[in-house]
Amino acid sequence: MSKLVFPDYSHCLLNITSSILKNYNVNLGYKSLDSLDFVLQKKYKNIIFYLVDAMGTEIIKKHNDKTSFLLSKLEDSLTTVFPSTTVAATTTAITGLPPVATAWIGWQQYVAEENKNVVFFLNQDYYDETFKFTYNVSEKYLPVKKIYELINERNKNVVTHEIFPEFRVPKHKKIKDQVDTVLETIKNNENNFIYAYWDKLDTYLHEYGTTSKIVNDHISEINNAMKYLFDNIDEETLVVITADHGQVDVEGINLYEYLDIVGMLEHKPAVEGRATAFYLKSGMNEEFEECFNKCFKDKFLLYKSEDVLRMNLFGEGNINSKIKDFIGDYFAIAIDKYHFVFQDLGHKHKATHAGLLKDEMMIPLILLKKSSL
Repeated sequence: MSKLVFPDYSHCLLNITSSILKNYNVNLGYKSLDSLDFVLQKKYKNIIFYLVDAMGTEIIKKHNDKTSFLLSKLEDSLTTVFPSTTVAATTTAITGLPPVATAWIGWQQYVAEENKNVVFFLNQDYYDETFKFTYNVSEKYLPVKKIYELINERNKNVVTHEIFPEFRVPKHKKIKDQVDTVLETIKNNENNFIYAYWDKLDTYLHEYGTTSKIVNDHISEINNAMKYLFDNIDEETLVVITADHGQVDVEGINLYEYLDIVGMLEHKPAVEGRATAFYLKSGMNEEFEECFNKCFKDKFLLYKSEDVLRMNLFGEGNINSKIKDFIGDYFAIAIDKYHFVFQDLGHKHKATHAGLLKDEMMIPLILLKKSSL
């Protein structure tokens, strides 16, 4: 078994957002990060929260021939939240709440009221991509309050901004293009909070794997763009760089080849291939446990879903009433290089995330600042 890392909700992505909110006099009841609080005592005019999708600590270290600047500014390594996946983690980053409170936990979640496995980011059915909802499903069932609103409620003099990549802003084809927009934004002579999100490293890792040349080249691009950003900020600007998760090279397991297991399911599996919710037909618990562990006990940890909640894997505090629906009867968590494949996507991921391996769980805290206390 590879090295497992469980989320530490006193030293994780959530605590970065808590420190930023604390700087703006917002307290949601979660611990802030002492080291970041210390830096924020300076009361910067501009705070840029830069989240680079999939740029986990181990990815930066693996490509250290191209990440010298990022490594020179690395202040700490923290865990992400669980599951170690974009939906759960970016939602935490922009709400200041753990997954247990938001119930945003994975790429596709089974919504009983719709009898659909919904991809909230795309507002469509996961298993039938031709089915598009005519209303926003996430707003109906999982509304969230973002940190911009929280900051503005307490700080009328702060201007908040979201700066996204090409899928939302066509001119942001390269990360340097996005950095140029960040730098242009803070020229407005206002007090600014910016959340900037970059996605292409995650895409390249999925498609080509963690050691590929295209990943090596792109992380060099990111390294150079962050150096350019640092060179062009002044002492009134702080840049906080982190990630939502890392990635691991994987092998797929076609779950539908295991007819005994599939035959026990009431609904199709949900969440992620490395963090999977199973919904069972009545009376099948004991048989399912035995069959699943016989096939996969060296590859996945299998928990009763109430035990996962009791372990606080999704975080502590207020529990969203929907999360029990979303984690099914049993929850399987990857502890090796394998992931379940739920449908024929026409291609196979070479790397992915959502499990508990160190490479997918550890994220960096990188600070760019021109002055010190």
